[in-house]
Amino acid sequence: MKSWLLGALIFFVTFEARGNITTYFNQRGEVSYTDPYRHISRSGDNLEEVLLTEIHSAKKSIFIAVQEFRLPFVAKALIEKSLEGVDVRLVIEHDYNFNVLSQKDSTIEGEYEASKLRELRAFIDVNKDGRIQIEELQNRDAIYMIQKSSIKILDDTSDSSQGSGLMHHKFMVIDGKTTIVSTANFTMSCIHGDVLSFQSRGNSNSMTVIHSGSVAKIFTEEFMQIWGNGKRGNFGQNKSYRGPMTTTVKGKKITIQFSPTSERFKWEESVNGLIAQQIKKAKSTIKGALFVFSDQKLADAMLEKKINGVKIGILGEPKFAYRDYSEFLDLMGIKLLSTKCVYEPFNNPWEAPAEEVGVTLLASGDVLHHKFGVIDHKTVIVGSQNWSSAANYVNDETLLVIEDEETANYFTQEYSRLKMKARLGPTKWLYDQVRNSEESCSYYSSY
Repeated sequence: MKSWLLGALIFFVTFEARGNITTYFNQRGEVSYTDPYRHISRSGDNLEEVLLTEIHSAKKSIFIAVQEFRLPFVAKALIEKSLEGVDVRLVIEHDYNFNVLSQKDSTIEGEYEASKLRELRAFIDVNKDGRIQIEELQNRDAIYMIQKSSIKILDDTSDSSQGSGLMHHKFMVIDGKTTIVSTANFTMSCIHGDVLSFQSRGNSNSMTVIHSGSVAKIFTEEFMQIWGNGKRGNFGQNKSYRGPMTTTVKGKKITIQFSPTSERFKWEESVNGLIAQQIKKAKSTIKGALFVFSDQKLADAMLEKKINGVKIGILGEPKFAYRDYSEFLDLMGIKLLSTKCVYEPFNNPWEAPAEEVGVTLLASGDVLHHKFGVIDHKTVIVGSQNWSSAANYVNDETLLVIEDEETANYFTQEYSRLKMKARLGPTKWLYDQVRNSEESCSYYSSY
């Protein structure tokens, strides 16, 4: 028996013992694995192995909607399944629908995109000779491999738009029975770590596997809306609105909703409105880890609970937590002028800051990519959706509300792990930014 298959079988047996809803974290401290590409022994769950285990089990269909797809082992597994007659379909964000040869430096805009291309080239150039060989493409370039197979790729320009929003989903549906919902894109940087940084251990992410026909049906309907006729898809506002859909898995209540929501509907009917509903139910605690938090109404909903005695703990990513539009500033009781010398509309800094609010300190190159909240240690809010207006009104996104104490316990443990290495409260740098912006705006307003 092939070694990878034996490993997958062992992994699957272990997984089955854990139940119908299982969540994994790629930086969890209690387990470890060896990065299959950099051969680094590291702590955390191997999220790629989670994907491979479920793919190997497929008999009929595999539907994937993920913003970015770069994992060659996953590509190989999908191609094998396609050759076996399994219906394999892939939807990605158009910005990442390229192989390493088709993307030229002249088409790259911005240092972030350029750095991602450098990482991709370094990953594919296995022998480090500075050239991309055909064997390297066939073994390392996931998009190239898929393009050379019979698997159809659809991106968000197939609806004749320019991809105005993000195809930000990160889910997979297997055989109409199993659903994987991730905050991680299927990339090295999101799962294992940056190729060009030995210290990197991947952006902090979660992945939830749900064995349920009713959940899979809801996600299959979303996928089929996007897929359209396989040539012209339906993305963003071209999809029909579907409100929250609730089902149960072994007595555990799960509510699912997809973005975007047209502004013709009330905010309360949107995905962020569903988040607010859960916040308003809090009796004792609200804890979370958020890549982006910029919806003022969600911050105001938290403030109302704070005033009523609910303890608030929210951790964020430094790249976004200190922006003038960030609601982390409200929770800290800080207000920051923008470069246009105005405050965020409806800005509402808290007079009494949240009990625990700050940013996480991760390895160089890694970011906090989580998008979860935990209410009263019993309800989890998680998905691809950042807590922002863009996610709510523009992007294709997923949100799960899982009412299950065991699942909530895993996310609470992840929050506690992150908090151990977090910087809580306003920093000197942030206070300096506030002072500098006020002085700069005061200077220019005098002219």
